[in-house]
Amino acid sequence: MTKKSWNGFSRQWIITGLIVLAGAALFYKGYRDRQWKKDHVLIELKPFQTAKGWGYNIYTDGKVYIHQDIIPALPTNRGFRTKEDALAVGSKVYERLKSGQVPMVTAKEVQDMGITPQP
Repeated sequence: MTKKSWNGFSRQWIITGLIVLAGAALFYKGYRDRQWKKDHVLIELKPFQTAKGWGYNIYTDGKVYIHQDIIPALPTNRGFRTKEDALAVGSKVYERLKSGQVPMVTAKEVQDMGITPQP
């Protein structure tokens, strides 16, 4: 015969229930942490200078996601004239990436910003 406590529940059932509850809480915490990391990615934009002019990198969680050392969408293989030009295009790509859109720009958008290739 088992000892009864708390209105007829045995200690074994109470301990089992607490273990199951603790396991469920740990599982939920792990799921929530993983979901938070999936929804919250650190994105950084950093310009850099090259032999061709200027370019930019976009990092996600500290790793290079986009390395752009030439002006995108234009049929040249030349870098940006200035750091500011690289950051202007990089910012547009950055914002699109942040909002879940395709991280790219068109030739018209680049030209509308007044950006021309390094000579």
